[in-house]
Amino acid sequence: EPGGSGTLILPLFGDAEQRWPTALRAVLYCLGLAWCFMGVAIIADIFMGAIETITSKRSRRFNSVTGRHHTVLTWNPTVANLTLMALGSSAPEILLNVVETVVTNKMFAGDLGPSTIVGSAAFNLLIIIAVCVSAIPDGEIRKIKEMPVYCVTAVCSIFAYVWLLLVLMVFTPNVVTPLEGILTFLFFPLLALIAFAADKGYFGGKPRSKRALGTLVTADMTKEELADIEVQIRKEYGSHITDEQVTKIINLSSAEANSRAHYRVAATRRMMGGKRVLVERMSASSRSLTDILGARSKVVPFEPVEEETPQAKCTIEFGAANYAVLENSETVKIKVIRKGILDTVVVVRYKTRDGTAKAQRKGEENADYIETEGSLNFGPGETEKQIAVSILDDNTYEEDEDFFVDIFDARVVSSEPLGHVAPGGKQPKAIAVLVDPSGSEGAPLVSTKVTIIDDDMAGTICWAKEEVHLQQTPSDTVCTFEVNRRNGSKGNITCKYRTENATAAATVDYEATEGSIEFEDNVCVAQVPVKILGRGRYGSSANFRVVLTDVVGNGAKFDPNTDGGEDSCILTVYIDADKVAMERVDKMMNKLMAKLDKAKIGHSSWKDQFQSALFVNGGEEEGSDGPAWQDYAMHVVSFPWKLIFACCPPTDYCGGGGCFFVS
Repeated sequence: EPGGSGTLILPLFGDAEQRWPTALRAVLYCLGLAWCFMGVAIIADIFMGAIETITSKRSRRFNSVTGRHHTVLTWNPTVANLTLMALGSSAPEILLNVVETVVTNKMFAGDLGPSTIVGSAAFNLLIIIAVCVSAIPDGEIRKIKEMPVYCVTAVCSIFAYVWLLLVLMVFTPNVVTPLEGILTFLFFPLLALIAFAADKGYFGGKPRSKRALGTLVTADMTKEELADIEVQIRKEYGSHITDEQVTKIINLSSAEANSRAHYRVAATRRMMGGKRVLVERMSASSRSLTDILGARSKVVPFEPVEEETPQAKCTIEFGAANYAVLENSETVKIKVIRKGILDTVVVVRYKTRDGTAKAQRKGEENADYIETEGSLNFGPGETEKQIAVSILDDNTYEEDEDFFVDIFDARVVSSEPLGHVAPGGKQPKAIAVLVDPSGSEGAPLVSTKVTIIDDDMAGTICWAKEEVHLQQTPSDTVCTFEVNRRNGSKGNITCKYRTENATAAATVDYEATEGSIEFEDNVCVAQVPVKILGRGRYGSSANFRVVLTDVVGNGAKFDPNTDGGEDSCILTVYIDADKVAMERVDKMMNKLMAKLDKAKIGHSSWKDQFQSALFVNGGEEEGSDGPAWQDYAMHVVSFPWKLIFACCPPTDYCGGGGCFFVS
């Protein structure tokens, strides 16, 4: 009014302003107040961006079980929400109360300060919860994820009102003593401590760390971790799913939910024409994997096929991939083994074939063996037959020579009776299949090699290769490594084997194993099986060793010229990353990082901040039509505030600490 003392700012134009019409001044003051609130909202959101940066810090921790580092949140999410997040969302009313009580009224309660605190708390407790409940679409449900924490905060919210009532109306009416103030303040860290204990599962329920998927999808994640997550998802949902589906599942399952700060900043920037922040909006259906993978989310797509008569098969294979025989031996016996269906009659043909060793024929001089061919008949229940090949001895020195024995034309000549009926009532059709030494079925011809040697020594033991490179696969794979017996094959000999860690770790990269292998008389090849565990791998290569020790029998020994020397024989196995999988991970990482960049609240530099302040929507076009007219209007109105507050340190500086204190 004319002659009044005014306020800290008004009247702007002195006593002349006080003579303006009251209605005009009321409208202008309301517009000015709204404009000031706009500035408070903008700087509050910058403050929230700093808090978001601080509470979303990650650290790399070593997992002694897996032998690898993992990216985890430094701040506990519950503690972050109750401390810095609550401070950021309530900063305007807290500062208003502090300024009015401490500065203006000299420690006496004013008309605004305490009311804003109590009113804000009541609004959050009643109105916000009511809106959240009523906003759930019809036919959908929502569940409280952290029930123990929710119970703690709900009880403490009610207790806060009861405590305020006791202080102002029972203990010391209309006065807050220092002791009551100190106790009230101490209730806050006590709440944070109790909520933290509830989050860890001390009051029942599962701790958050056991409910979460594990590694968080963040800008700090390594491609090695992303490759591991991809393999886990393909193991669970099938290798048939596309890279796009894998990326969506990672976003759905691994990425953390948006914080209160995120939603608040996104809403404010949309109103003020600022840089947009990506906010995921998912309905109940899209939160489920059904929306991504379809109704059969964990089942390989089914394609109906015409019903055929079921098949029962038996397999025919050699007992060993290689045989060795001394030249002064009369015969070598090649073992042929039958597996699978045993209640049928199976016939397989065989024939010898020259290598460096030559068969005895007309006009052939210096022959090494007698050509042999014929058929093997496996009767019902028979699992093993032998092919005998005569060896010819001579007095001429020769190097070790080889010939081959082939089996082919395996067939079932009688399939009565099979002894069982397949589902659907159809009698299975029996077939015979050849299996080569690598384990592949269906080859028309399978061979084994026979080596004719001149001496009577037991031989030396060594690996076929001292280094083996394997390509990492997403599924577990059993690999066999070949052990050779050279320079002799007389008698039975055995040796032990074991695996040991190098850069690869057992239970993570491979399955630790140990045992023994035996070379029968005239057998010169054995296999050591090791299971390579499926997992994701990017760039890095890990290795482990398979060690042969304790050879026993007929003076056999290890080759002193190989790794391990005379006492052992060492094979080094390298597990290399799959280049195709690496390219796939690169594409997924680019998509995930692009999404994280859009969802980022703060800025990385002053250049980005001033660009966001100077241009509508931060210089980014939203949609094909660009910013709307409302965006331009709000940008013009809020431009002074944006330009002033762009001087705050970016959130990427000092881990968000500089922006926190300046804002």
